[in-house]
Amino acid sequence: MFVLLGIVLVLSVALAAVLGVFFARGAAGQFSQQPTSTGECLPASLRVTAAPAMTGALEAILADLTGSRSDCPEVAIRAKDSSVTAAALAAGLTPDFDLWVPESAMWPAWAKRHAELIGVDSVGLDVGPAVASTPVVFAATEPTAAALESAGTGFSSLAERSVAAILPDPSKVAASSAALLALQTAVGGDPRTYTSLVLGLDPGVVPTAADALAAASAATTPTIAVTTEQAVLNYDADARTPLVPVYPADVKPALRAPFVTLADASDSTLEAVEAFSAAVAGGIDRLAEYGLRDAAGNAQDSTTEAAADDADAASMPVDGADEAEALRNWQVLTAPSRMLSLNDVSGSMLQPATADMRRIDLFEQAAVRAVNSLSADSSLATWVFSSQRIGAQDWQEIVPFGALSDPAHKQRTIDAANGLDSLVGGGTGLYDSVLAAVKYMRETYVHGRVNLVLLNTDGFNEDDEGLDLPGLLAQLELLRDPAKPVAVIAIGYGPDTDQAALEQIAAATDGAAYQALEPTDIGSVLIDAVTQRGCRPNCG
Repeated sequence: MFVLLGIVLVLSVALAAVLGVFFARGAAGQFSQQPTSTGECLPASLRVTAAPAMTGALEAILADLTGSRSDCPEVAIRAKDSSVTAAALAAGLTPDFDLWVPESAMWPAWAKRHAELIGVDSVGLDVGPAVASTPVVFAATEPTAAALESAGTGFSSLAERSVAAILPDPSKVAASSAALLALQTAVGGDPRTYTSLVLGLDPGVVPTAADALAAASAATTPTIAVTTEQAVLNYDADARTPLVPVYPADVKPALRAPFVTLADASDSTLEAVEAFSAAVAGGIDRLAEYGLRDAAGNAQDSTTEAAADDADAASMPVDGADEAEALRNWQVLTAPSRMLSLNDVSGSMLQPATADMRRIDLFEQAAVRAVNSLSADSSLATWVFSSQRIGAQDWQEIVPFGALSDPAHKQRTIDAANGLDSLVGGGTGLYDSVLAAVKYMRETYVHGRVNLVLLNTDGFNEDDEGLDLPGLLAQLELLRDPAKPVAVIAIGYGPDTDQAALEQIAAATDGAAYQALEPTDIGSVLIDAVTQRGCRPNCG
């Protein structure tokens, strides 16, 4: 995802210490102590799939273990992005490995959770102890680090927006997902603050870690890239400005790479995995050669002053399940909306709200602002409801779904919002209209988008011939599908709203209910409801 974060960040690590870490560790392969071959074989063959960041070290440790022997069981190590492996597992595909070494425990946790959400029976995995680690750091040029060294460095300082920050796509790069979790922690878990920060990461996502590092290196204004210590130490700075790692002063996330086996693995496979794990645990020199620390976060050159100063940089392991949840939240926050706006045009909307404006007038103004707050890749449809608009039907589509990137559709939507007053009349056919909207959204569900119904009303259900509230709630429960969630975000305008009913409707769809008691609240509440969709129903 990422985005130039318009976010503040002030880096508090002294340049001398940063450079000390960088030059003390040196480029890959520049360590004086070299492991020697033991000439031992693993007890069984293994098919190993490893994150590219782990592959080099694993191959070197295996070579040190077996030496020149040609009679050992075959151990094939293949590099594959962990996000790709996790997606295959989440889809229920048969694993093509005996041992998986992702760069973070987040990936097996994400695979399990995603499979549950889409109703797939995925293969059982056993996540073993970590075998290597690397801290999450901010990568910056030397001038940027020097300019910002006197200010506080940490995820909590992102809100000050004084330096640009670049993140690789969190759905593919574990360091970014760990950074999102650290950001949540740094803001005290406040969902609104966190949501505001994430929604400010505009205009988009940097696809890879390499893209983030290159952008930070080439930037002409103070810019940092969120990445790992390993990525910075192994960064190829040829023809670019070198980068140095800056260690966060508040939250200190670290990726820890586990050994992951299949739940039904044979005893011989598990013996081979255990032997390989022991070899990796004893291969700290090889891990350091590839920019990694051991599982506990110890650096090979920890005797140097700079490394000692940052020895706690890997002190906070990232919980795989928590990081997977942070990734899921980010995906919800940043996914484009597919929103059906369901608007009350019953006769009560003509009642005065201020000395010179009716309720419908205030809502029209707020609706236009809400449309303009949505991203261009969102899609929107507009329905209205009152009573018996089309025969016995209480609801009516006035603008079908279309992309807001289409100027014609966006203008048509704005024109419809401005003209809602011409449609006002009748009673409030609330419950039947809500059910119809949720059914429609479920039947036309689009994966990869936030599918929701934005309900705006100033009253209570007046359709005695349709559903009652228990009947509606029962129908909504039958429609519930975790793989195709459709939330109702309900906004009640004024003191006459049946807010208790709106809260029950929202709860039945894992949505949220808002209330605007004062006329001046309408605009701010509607904008809040549109933009705070990622933290619902627990935005606070």
